[in-house]
Amino acid sequence: MRGRAPQWRRAACACAALLAAAALATALAWNSIFESVFASQVALKPDTRSFRDWVAPTVPLFFEVYLFNWTNPENFPEETPNLVELGPYRFREHRRHVNISWFPENGTMAYMTQRTWYFDADTSNGTLEDNVTIINVIAASAIYRARHWGYLRQKGLSMGLAMFGQGISVSRLAGELLFEGYDDPLMEIAKNLPASTTGGAPPLDRFGLFYGRNNSIDTDGYVEITTGETPGVLPGQIVRWNHLDHLPFYEGSCAKMAGSAGEFMPHNLTEETQLEIFMGDLCRTVYFNYSATQSHMGLNYHKYELTKTSFDYSPLAPNNTCFCKEECGWSGVMNVSACRFGAPAFLSLPHFLHGDADLRSKVDGLHPDPDKHSFYFGVEPKLGVPVDVSARFQFNVYLEPIPNIALFANVPRMLFPVFWVQQKVVLEEKVAAELRMVRAVSDWGATICACVALTFAGIITLASCCKKSQFKKPKDIIVTLEKPRDEAEMKLNPNEKQ
Repeated sequence: MRGRAPQWRRAACACAALLAAAALATALAWNSIFESVFASQVALKPDTRSFRDWVAPTVPLFFEVYLFNWTNPENFPEETPNLVELGPYRFREHRRHVNISWFPENGTMAYMTQRTWYFDADTSNGTLEDNVTIINVIAASAIYRARHWGYLRQKGLSMGLAMFGQGISVSRLAGELLFEGYDDPLMEIAKNLPASTTGGAPPLDRFGLFYGRNNSIDTDGYVEITTGETPGVLPGQIVRWNHLDHLPFYEGSCAKMAGSAGEFMPHNLTEETQLEIFMGDLCRTVYFNYSATQSHMGLNYHKYELTKTSFDYSPLAPNNTCFCKEECGWSGVMNVSACRFGAPAFLSLPHFLHGDADLRSKVDGLHPDPDKHSFYFGVEPKLGVPVDVSARFQFNVYLEPIPNIALFANVPRMLFPVFWVQQKVVLEEKVAAELRMVRAVSDWGATICACVALTFAGIITLASCCKKSQFKKPKDIIVTLEKPRDEAEMKLNPNEKQ
């Protein structure tokens, strides 16, 4: 019986020591453990939540379009074009990834994206019945393709434009300019022209800025990305676009496809990190630089945005020179004509934000504002989850004088703004609460495990310092009680020992 207490104490100390060692080891390896678990959850696999949320996003998506209404086209080019911004014309977007193929041997998957837009009349500033005047994009495209033709061919085009009543501008309903499209005789003629004349553009029966895109699966093309199942590889990184592993429109480093396909970001971001995002609409990888740290719903995030050098072709940004195809005389814009079937398409930030001052001097009505017109990704740095995203860019048509074509004989060399778009995504409170919890686990997990290890170490120390006597049964103490003798008894028995 006396040996049980020491054995119990030794067993308790051994158990506490094991728990302390386990807690300490977990604390030291916490970051690796968290990264491993987190990577398994965000990987694109059929049985993960990440995949389900990606296939059919439930977060509200809105696509907003601002049209530039040209108020004085009849006086062009004698008068500077006066532009009045209309909108936003807001559309609710339903997005779904379809035609998914898996390539487990490569750790990749391929898909196409189906986008459907519904006009939101309640939140739009304007209706689809608004009458809007813009530059004649069809005529401008035909003239742009003819800029290197010979004299006779250019004169033929000039007469053809006059014969079919083509002017410098067109006035249509907003709905026709956007998704519905409108009839134009040049569209019928283009169907019968060789690909060398049309730039290989697919034949269309109508023209609209977004005609043919609604409910289509071809707009974003074929995309192949990484699944994140391969160790050390992030999910959602671009591998192929339209079955190509490089961009045929450019040369050198500009032909490289790299970065996220736009829906998955790297994690453990720092202020020195440069986000790489591949954008099919811009036909290139775009680089975003850190600009600020902000907060949303209790989550701190890093803001990465396009800067003055993002679309700059000057000596200040030598890495961008290989993106320059022919006309690249302005900073702050990008020539995407090569991937738009030879159309005179140039993209910039809205209102030529960060663009060359000469761009705004050619038109009236533009007022660039970084708060309204910047293009940025707000990303929670530890987890790499987008918190606040504003994707914005402006579509412009290139004009230059061509003496042999009457319609453009006297136009100035300029970029004519047509519209700009915005797609803004802000995290919902429910998702933000989940991220706050995950971030707390990441930040405090190692500390909690270390505290647990110290607690068990303290228990072992206290147990070891206790005296063994405190745990042993005390020896029996025999006490003899005698009645005290009085003085009379002592006199009667003087020989008894006291």
